[in-house]
Amino acid sequence: MVRSDDVGGESVAVCYGAVRRRQCLRGLAGLAAAAWAPWGFALEGGAGPSDPVPDTPAAAVGSLSAGNRLVSAVVIQRQWVITAAHVVNGAVPTPHEVVFRTPLGGGFSSRASAVRVHPEFISHKIDLALVKLETPVPREMGVARVYIGPLVGHTIRLVSHGGSTTLISTGENRVDAVTPDPQGRPWQYLFDHDGPDLSSNVLGPALPVNGTLGAAREATLVSGDSGSAAFVVIDGQWGLAGINTFQATLNGPNGSGRVAGGMVLVAHAQWIADTLRASAEAKAAHKPKP
Repeated sequence: MVRSDDVGGESVAVCYGAVRRRQCLRGLAGLAAAAWAPWGFALEGGAGPSDPVPDTPAAAVGSLSAGNRLVSAVVIQRQWVITAAHVVNGAVPTPHEVVFRTPLGGGFSSRASAVRVHPEFISHKIDLALVKLETPVPREMGVARVYIGPLVGHTIRLVSHGGSTTLISTGENRVDAVTPDPQGRPWQYLFDHDGPDLSSNVLGPALPVNGTLGAAREATLVSGDSGSAAFVVIDGQWGLAGINTFQATLNGPNGSGRVAGGMVLVAHAQWIADTLRASAEAKAAHKPKP
């Protein structure tokens, strides 16, 4: 059974019973990471808030204001960022109301010139959107590259600008499950918030490998974390595995506990590439010929 509760203005699913657990997990799609938190810092647990460091992978994450929300977005090209569709969907007719910021480069701010919501946001709950900026981001931010490998069992680095235009919050978690969309593509990744013992483990067997990553590491999503980044680090190389989009409470076979997650990017790498290519071609077509 799934019950919808209201948490910070957003719908959060609560699942009961293990018989239809897979259907219940899939029903968590499209949930937000909760409403805008204007004065709080993002992520619960982890290393806490800090200043972004120029020319590091985490520096590609900036803050995004859309309507009354202050969330996150990730640079994937110097004039394009990716975020959660549910925070910018209503801004499609008026993209100039969406503003991306970073304290890097002496302080940078740019309005959006276009918003491209994933074409399957409504039909298949693909909660992704691309935002084109009027001005390229400073080079100190760098550009995130999409990770195309497996996710289950991997540790992800969470980086969020939610609730702040100047500070980032960082932490880690382990991906416990990846659920498919109706077409069988990798859709959502999910992770629970493990405490000091296995009693808080609600996804996967109650084994030490599924326990906490430890103090100052284990983190989960809270208010304002929509659009933030989930990176996988392999051999020192950071890859953008997903965009964080929701938090929820799950009543599963191991008991009740908090889960969170987001959209797996690998299945939508072609959509990202096609959108950026179409924009570049349109710009070239409108460029005056000498």
